[in-house]
Amino acid sequence: MKIKIIGAGALGMMVAARLFLAGQKVELVTRSFEQAEEIDRLGLILTEKGPDGLDINQLLHIPAYTFEELGPRTESDRSPGIAVEPTYLWLMLKQTAITDLLAQQLAKQLTPPSTHLVCFQNGIGHIEVLRRYIPMEQIWSAVTTEGAFKSSPRHVKHTGKGTTWLGSHYGSSISQDDVHIGNILHNLLIDAGFSALMSNNINSKVWDKLLINAVINPLTAILQLRNGLLPDLPALLPLMRTLYEEGSMLAEQLGIQLSADLWEQIGIVCTRTADNESSMLQDIKAGRLTEIEAITGGLLREAQQIALPLPTHAALYYMIRSIEQQWEII
Repeated sequence: MKIKIIGAGALGMMVAARLFLAGQKVELVTRSFEQAEEIDRLGLILTEKGPDGLDINQLLHIPAYTFEELGPRTESDRSPGIAVEPTYLWLMLKQTAITDLLAQQLAKQLTPPSTHLVCFQNGIGHIEVLRRYIPMEQIWSAVTTEGAFKSSPRHVKHTGKGTTWLGSHYGSSISQDDVHIGNILHNLLIDAGFSALMSNNINSKVWDKLLINAVINPLTAILQLRNGLLPDLPALLPLMRTLYEEGSMLAEQLGIQLSADLWEQIGIVCTRTADNESSMLQDIKAGRLTEIEAITGGLLREAQQIALPLPTHAALYYMIRSIEQQWEII
């Protein structure tokens, strides 16, 4: 079995490192040749807290190469009667990178029934793009609250422990083969030291994570704060609560069941990832486009379909977009 991590951002590097330490055959697929060359030549550094609370650095030599070097699977891989090594592609690119062209390239890697795609994304809308080219039975979703910070192209810090939910989009009607695949993915995460659970309603978990991100990420990016400071600001709590209630109202109107303790989960995520800078804050600091379109923008598009106003989310959306547009002017 081979696991190809598509995307060498903070989460991709951290998960690749943990799987590698667990003895799995892991390959890291980067977007740039420079990052792949640096990791291949010097190794990947994973920083984690030890039992005494001090940082522990581990140097790991994980094979790395670019997506262009990946290429399509060979014809012999596709030929009947040829044993094909089961391969799992774990998609850890940001939502903005999931385009029709990328989906077409991924489809060339996914030879049924021996390959599956596991999507680790923060927002909504990517499944609709992927399913145009990839059969739904090959697509799994993962929702995680693990925290990671990429301090250099080859150095990642595990900044907060969380939970990862796995699920097929067929819900409780999945086949025995799908149950087997789910068990493999679940065991891979458990063996790598993650807290992992299976879900027969992964769309609800996707929306739980979507609302968590929609409350936390824009605020941290606008206010330039680490996650852990949000609950410590009394003046900010009513704003966070309003964002949560607007999102919950939308989910209810769409018939999506959220976790009963989702508001409490938002606070827990802030605490567990207290030292973490959200991906949106990291993007703002680096002058990159954020995932606001997939997170808050995703909420606004769904709300527009049913003529439901989300004024607080809209305000934060336009603030983040205004920050991004400043770079075009400058």
